[in-house]
Amino acid sequence: MAGPDSLMPIPQPPEHLYGLLGNIPDIDSKRMTISLARLVAEYGPIFKLNVLSKYIIVVCSQELVNEMCDEKRFGKKLSILKEIRLALHDGMITANTTDHNWKLAHKLLMRGFGPMAIRAMFPKVLDITAQMLLKWDHLRTDEALDVTDSFTRLSLDIIALTMCNYRLNSFYSKEQHPFVVALMSVMWEASRRSKRSRIENALRIFSWKAFQKHAMTMHDIADSIINDRKRNPTEEEDLLNLMLTARDSVTGEGLPEENIRYNVETMLAAGHETTSGLLSFTCWLLLSNPDKLQNATTEVDSILGDENLTVEHLPRFKYLDAVLKESLRLHPPAAQIGMGPVGHDGVLAGKYPYSANDTMIVNLVDLHKDPKVWGADAAAFRPERMLDGGFERLPPNSWKPFGNGVRTCIGRDFAIQEAIMTMALILQRFEIRKADPAAQLIVEQTVTQKPVNFFMKVKRRPGKGPFVGVGGDTSGKVKPLRQKPIPKPLTGPFFLANSLSLQQRKAEKSFAVFYGSNTGTCKMFAEVLTRHAASLGLIPSETRILDSATDNLPRDKPMIIITASYEGKPTDDSKAFVSWLETLQGNDGSLAGVRFSVLGIGNPDWTNSYHRVPIAIDSMLAALGAERFAPIGLANVAEDVQGGYEDWAEGVWKAFPNMETLNSPAFDLQVHSQDRLSIGQETVDVVVRGNKEISSNKLGFAKMHTELELPANMTYTTGDYLQVLPTNNPATIRRVLAHFSLPEDSQVSLRNSIKSYLPNKSDHLWTILAHAVELNALISRTQLLTLAAYSTAPSESAHLTALSNTYISTILPTRTTILDALESHPSCALPLSTYIDMLPPLKPRQYSISSSPLASPETSSTPLTSSGSLTSQPNTNTASLTYDIVTSPSLANPSQTYLGVASTFLASRTPGQKIRCSIRTNKTNFHLPADPRTPIILIAAGSGIAPMRGFLQERAALAGVPARPTTETLPLADTLPLVHTPPPTPVATSLGPCLFYFGCRHPSSDYVYADELAHFEKQNLSIVNMRPTFSHAPEESGGFRYVQERLWAEREEARSLLEGGAKVFICGRKATVGVSVEECLVRIWAEGVAEDGTVIGEKRARAWVEGMKGVGLVSDVFG
Repeated sequence: MAGPDSLMPIPQPPEHLYGLLGNIPDIDSKRMTISLARLVAEYGPIFKLNVLSKYIIVVCSQELVNEMCDEKRFGKKLSILKEIRLALHDGMITANTTDHNWKLAHKLLMRGFGPMAIRAMFPKVLDITAQMLLKWDHLRTDEALDVTDSFTRLSLDIIALTMCNYRLNSFYSKEQHPFVVALMSVMWEASRRSKRSRIENALRIFSWKAFQKHAMTMHDIADSIINDRKRNPTEEEDLLNLMLTARDSVTGEGLPEENIRYNVETMLAAGHETTSGLLSFTCWLLLSNPDKLQNATTEVDSILGDENLTVEHLPRFKYLDAVLKESLRLHPPAAQIGMGPVGHDGVLAGKYPYSANDTMIVNLVDLHKDPKVWGADAAAFRPERMLDGGFERLPPNSWKPFGNGVRTCIGRDFAIQEAIMTMALILQRFEIRKADPAAQLIVEQTVTQKPVNFFMKVKRRPGKGPFVGVGGDTSGKVKPLRQKPIPKPLTGPFFLANSLSLQQRKAEKSFAVFYGSNTGTCKMFAEVLTRHAASLGLIPSETRILDSATDNLPRDKPMIIITASYEGKPTDDSKAFVSWLETLQGNDGSLAGVRFSVLGIGNPDWTNSYHRVPIAIDSMLAALGAERFAPIGLANVAEDVQGGYEDWAEGVWKAFPNMETLNSPAFDLQVHSQDRLSIGQETVDVVVRGNKEISSNKLGFAKMHTELELPANMTYTTGDYLQVLPTNNPATIRRVLAHFSLPEDSQVSLRNSIKSYLPNKSDHLWTILAHAVELNALISRTQLLTLAAYSTAPSESAHLTALSNTYISTILPTRTTILDALESHPSCALPLSTYIDMLPPLKPRQYSISSSPLASPETSSTPLTSSGSLTSQPNTNTASLTYDIVTSPSLANPSQTYLGVASTFLASRTPGQKIRCSIRTNKTNFHLPADPRTPIILIAAGSGIAPMRGFLQERAALAGVPARPTTETLPLADTLPLVHTPPPTPVATSLGPCLFYFGCRHPSSDYVYADELAHFEKQNLSIVNMRPTFSHAPEESGGFRYVQERLWAEREEARSLLEGGAKVFICGRKATVGVSVEECLVRIWAEGVAEDGTVIGEKRARAWVEGMKGVGLVSDVFG
């Protein structure tokens, strides 16, 4: 402890007006960072300020800040946030660490920011970012955009959609969203209040009333979001659902209603304010350093090219990640951290005394430029300093843009993912430049800091198409974790040194699984492990929290521990366990007989606590006499967390003596000769009544019409789907048999399979390959490594390994299957049993039904034969399918032909054959309006005509229009009655107008059902008014090649129908029809006139289209 003689007074600038003003004049509230930097230059890394008779200690060197990050001595102090608290109360940021609601919310909401939860947010971030990119794309090349304004809209909409599944549609309004306006007013007034005396604040009545008004606006917006969720509950586990439904596992307590409101406001405020600042500063820094901009662009081009961004791309953006880290160093959006002593007076750095009531501020901008850490070029923008281990080697607590300790920003990893995605997509698509090359950076600060008056110009890069980068996977599904192949057997008697005999070990299959998890990631991996173990014939226990193992470790079976560190500390559900282990230290041998393996999951960005707790648990257990039965695993969530899990799991499976072969399948298989047996699937048999090719493959894929006889109890509604369970193409099956040198009549016996789609009996190998497994399934990274392990040629093994490392650029574009890889690497001696075990189950394919159950019985009296002629069979309950026959040269192996599984299967069926099907209801509102007088606009291309044909059949039936004559050459069975008992002839119904924009290549090639459509149009124009377009013969369609071109040319008619409440249906490929038609509708509506007499304009038009989706605008797009 420092003695009195060693203490030094903390430097302080002279006070103003004889001390009455203290140091208030030394601080510019709008330029606080600049003010503090000036004082640092004059007074050094620590000084104090007198603000309203209260002393604030400012600290900015790594040495001093590192000491202050000791949470036993220092903690968060609200400082300016105390004024924000008047609006946000006990939300996550403005609450005190001792507040009960903060502790509860922090515990419950951590799961919403776990690595897998953040990964699942990817599609929604992409959704909003695409809106911004398309908006930028519509700017003139000489038109400047307000960078901070754009990123504010972007980050606000992203946080609302990802956290609350709520669209604020900021890009469709000229003004900033009311929440942003209210928040900025609250922050400005809070900043001013923090520098006034209590008396002055009390006297400023009008300022206070304005503050309350803006705070109420924020409350109202948050309440509307919460109430919307209560009225429309969802199973989606987003942050709002966690707030509403999560309960403390110990007390059963949930968040109070009022606190939910304050946390929704906090997430909207903090989630957008800081990320928009980060993106704005990053753009400024890149534009001010052209060489760094070029480096970042080069990396994006090498990783993305013109591909759509996927979640798998993100860990590869090393330089872009370094750019963001360097941007956060130089311009942290939250530039100061408010702190204070925990309870006692003390001394800092052994010489600077402080009192328990002092407020301390860590000035991050100067901390991040400490020359002892960052060198002589600390003020320079140099992302390279963060690469090649530079970030990891930083001294502790020298980079703190996200706060400190337990109060570190809960959304840190989400913000980084969002920023990487945004910058990658911008650089992929645009050339960017400052609007004014001579512009200087102007920073404005309230609670956070941002650039102001920063304008940029963008221009789409040469060769980049209009939709490059914005057509990524938006399904919202997180790809399942890969399972690592089982390793080769041990070369030594691994279990002989243990207390149990080898014979006892061989009989052992059970083990216990414990996890410690704040965010849910470790729990998820524990569950993945147990499912995988069960598939291998092992007997895992139910997963339990790690605290349940306190003083209760199993000795009769091995135990698995999967856990993480949280700021270097145990997770909430493992604290008791770790404390118990710590009390045992020194009692060597007290845990003898316990066998364990630990998997740690962590993020290397937390450089000072990365895997600290898992490593400590592993070490303490071993020191107490417990035995590792498999080495510790350390998985990195910032990169390939799945790969880290797999590498560790490899050691776990290796330890079980019954796991004795490389990638041992979960069954026994023997090839032999035996009478044929069949395997079954629980599906409904449907009879094929007819099959006809209705367009050739002269231009594009050939198209087929298939007529099906449904069971009497199998009904559907126009617009529904038929799910077809196909069989693999015989040519593909023969390729498999040829590779394994097996005859076509080979029989196999499968024993002990736990996979429901594989039979535990003897059967024809052909039958299994045809009906049970997906031969066209894409090979996975892990499967490539398995093939590499079985390859005897070193060059082929190396090539397969290299493919796994370049998976996104080599395997995904070519759709390489396991069979493709085996054929191109002949030295790979993969066993047949392992190959079958790798294959997923054969899944049903979904097709839109191209007929209507209301079709009149008079439309046809007989079904088709395979040649298109008619038979004398009676009418029954039928449905038709219209589809492309997908055949093309294989991208993975040009010597082979890629054969679409379901389309080639259906096309090969002959009358009388059965296929397995089920009806799937279309739940996207893709059904005709209940009132047939409602106008409709149908837009389709290619095989997207299928559901539209069903709609027109239904409208014809409602109008009492008979079918076309039976002498037509196109199939007629499509209009057979579609219920077992023919319906009565309907009374003619009045129909609203219907425009059908249908695109194909040529009127004589693929204008399918042309005669039928012409017949409907001739009989009653209300049924349909055809507007075809022919891409290869535009002269036959008024000069129009594509549907969106004709729709735009005839926009006045379309707008008139839309204004009359028309419902729009779109069906076809997403890239060629879905996106372009939606853009055309925006343009059409934008030209209209609003109720106030003004032109609607693009922004309001986009908002209108968004609001129409799923109600008045429904899409069934694919590909």
